[in-house]
Amino acid sequence: MDKDFDLSLLDAELRRYGLATLDERLGRPVGPVLDALVIDRAVDKYRKGSRTLQRVCELYGVELTDAHEAGSDALAAVRVAVALAGRYPAEVGAVEPAELHRRQIDWYRQWAEGLQAWLRRGKDPRAVVDPRWPAR
Repeated sequence: MDKDFDLSLLDAELRRYGLATLDERLGRPVGPVLDALVIDRAVDKYRKGSRTLQRVCELYGVELTDAHEAGSDALAAVRVAVALAGRYPAEVGAVEPAELHRRQIDWYRQWAEGLQAWLRRGKDPRAVVDPRWPAR
């Protein structure tokens, strides 16, 4: 579910080995990317509690076996995305993937700005939360 990390890491590794980046290989920006965590935070923004894969799987009735194993986590994230589409048809389910990708860019930016402001008010006055998604 951490697509921004996954894509950023893959891009960094491609660059490290002098290979074409994902954008270069595609001839366009990567996408559409669907990130269940970004979507969940946007459509149910006032829900209390953690937003881990394990927690959202519990919430949406998705089985998560072998947590932290890449294949299991990816399958669970897809199933959470499908559950989100069913629970929030107007905001997620009926939206074309390219449009949902664009919305997630904005949702993630808004979340990052809010988190940064919250951190700066209390824990760390110099906190910086990168607002770029799906890759940094």
